[in-house]
Amino acid sequence: MEPKVFYPFLKKLIPMAISALIVLWLYKYYGALEYTLNNMPEFIRLTWEHLLLVVISLAAAATVGVGLGIIMTRKGFEAFGPAIMTLVNIWQSVPSLGVIALAYGILPVFGLSGIGAVPALIALFLHAVAPIVRNTFAGIQSVSKDVIEAADGMGMTPRQILFKIEIPNALPVIMGGIRTSTAIIVGTAPLAFLIGGGGLGFWIFTGIALMDMGIMMAGAVPVALIAMAFDFLFARLEKIVVSEGIRAEEYQAV
Repeated sequence: MEPKVFYPFLKKLIPMAISALIVLWLYKYYGALEYTLNNMPEFIRLTWEHLLLVVISLAAAATVGVGLGIIMTRKGFEAFGPAIMTLVNIWQSVPSLGVIALAYGILPVFGLSGIGAVPALIALFLHAVAPIVRNTFAGIQSVSKDVIEAADGMGMTPRQILFKIEIPNALPVIMGGIRTSTAIIVGTAPLAFLIGGGGLGFWIFTGIALMDMGIMMAGAVPVALIAMAFDFLFARLEKIVVSEGIRAEEYQAV
């Protein structure tokens, strides 16, 4: 691996490795490791529920967020962009617990249950979609107009310009929004337990209620590790989907 590629990778890997070691030490120090081993079937079930909450809500947020961000940049919809971005920024300021509470209180008005995994997924989706919309819109808007005009002059259709010029150039910014949303979802997912959504929040809030650090850490540490794992995976994915030329431009800009 070339030094130009290896050193930035190492610079990101070392803090992550140190953080993981600290988290694992806390996990063992407070007796969380022993508690987890003694309750392994429940741990597997709660972790699986947590991962499902994260993956499903993130997939929905990415699909809707990227789609809405693209639509806001198309002709005929550009005038609505600033207004939608204002609403997105306001919505992003709502605390995580507030979004969970809104899902619990508002869904019954529409004849839906406010308890269970579905309300939790809706709440996580609503809380995570804003960064993706914002970054998609900003990323596409940042693409040089000269490049777009040149592509248009070459006879490319609007669809070709979108998929071959705008989206590839905006991918680093879009991926940044998805990574931000992933961190938001993983960190907010434990609150899903409060409305019957399941997940590792069950151990976290049980530990808080019993004032038992071991039980609380048994839930909190896996959540932290899941967050770091997802961030690492998306960082690797970004290296794959973003072309080398665009990465080189970013590297030179930095």
